[in-house]
Amino acid sequence: MSQYVFVDPSASFALPDSFDFEDYIETEQELWALFPETEGKRANFGQVGLTAQIYVEVPDDGSDPGMDETYILMPCADKTMKPIRMKACRRLTLTEYRMGHLTALKLMGKMNEAASVMQEVGRQILGEEVMEEVRARMQPKEEEDEENGNE
Repeated sequence: MSQYVFVDPSASFALPDSFDFEDYIETEQELWALFPETEGKRANFGQVGLTAQIYVEVPDDGSDPGMDETYILMPCADKTMKPIRMKACRRLTLTEYRMGHLTALKLMGKMNEAASVMQEVGRQILGEEVMEEVRARMQPKEEEDEENGNE
């Protein structure tokens, strides 16, 4: 596995039976209308710093991702979440980013059923040492909130 990929690209994470892939993918496909260059392929966008790019699915040949490639964890028709290899198509304007973000907000609501899966993958990526530090730093804040009646 590449040192630049945080989760094995062949990994698969089961989604709960209640996850509605058809509803999810219907909303994801709104990105096709916003960004026709995705040509009906799986699409996503990401913000890095103060810019954003639209990404489109590409075949995974097992090589290290190029500077314009990444893996994005996405729901799949077999009721799993898998890393999908994607390549940046182009940068987005602020207006395009805002329009895409409106679609992303709809997708977030459809991803509620996958929240525990995404949290588990996040914990796996960070590793136990970092998670212990997070817990140690959060505990004083949680105790302070409890003392002040802010649960």
